[in-house]
Amino acid sequence: MHPILFHIGDIPVFIYGVQGALGFIVVTLLILRRSRALFLNRDKVVDVIFWTSITAVVGARAVFVYQNLDALQGVGDWVNIRAGGLVFYGALLTGLPVGALLVWRHRLPFYAFTDVVATALPISHAISRLGCLAAGCCYGTPSVLPWAVTYSHPLTDAPHGVSLHPTQLYAALYLFAIGAACNWFYNRKSFDGQVMWLYLVLYAVARSLNEVVRGDVERGWFLEDWLGQTLTTSQGLSILLACAALGVFWWGARRAKAARSAKK
Repeated sequence: MHPILFHIGDIPVFIYGVQGALGFIVVTLLILRRSRALFLNRDKVVDVIFWTSITAVVGARAVFVYQNLDALQGVGDWVNIRAGGLVFYGALLTGLPVGALLVWRHRLPFYAFTDVVATALPISHAISRLGCLAAGCCYGTPSVLPWAVTYSHPLTDAPHGVSLHPTQLYAALYLFAIGAACNWFYNRKSFDGQVMWLYLVLYAVARSLNEVVRGDVERGWFLEDWLGQTLTTSQGLSILLACAALGVFWWGARRAKAARSAKK
């Protein structure tokens, strides 16, 4: 893998950053496209996307810095995201509440808007995961499978000269699949918010399975004092997310069924 796409003078342009920017463009265009069908105010939607994205990046980087504090040298390394270093659950934990607050402030239909986001976010996330593949972050455990990848470029984070599971590619594939499922389900949902909760459940399950072959153990362990090194931090958060999403999914389905019965 070659993490640098090209140079502008002496400044390297990393594939990770380009893929992240491309993902942002894609998610923005997809959300705006579906928002038009709901007759939502374009300026308000753009405001939500912009500030939520900024907050999500800050949260994603903050979690990465916390997990890798010993390996980073000062503030300059803390804020340098061009070559990699964003944690999705950090983005989720900061971006979701800020996005929800902005949707409420702009008086947009909350649950209907979250469904729109759910059709776009996994596709954008998949595109950025391809940047992780080039950067060598989020790498897998050793593998003898024919599609295993071996890193040798000095700027990549993964161990060099070892065949590894391409966990970044696995993630991109299941995220594209989740995006396809959410877009197919969007016009078949029985209540607003259902697509978002479907996305969260599918992502949590897929992420937990992918964690089995993830090799970057510096992410830490979930409730290590109680559970030992049984679950990674991401697996623990995925289980909590899946349980919460399934609970809301079940509750929403019951309400939708009751509403349909009341109209008869």
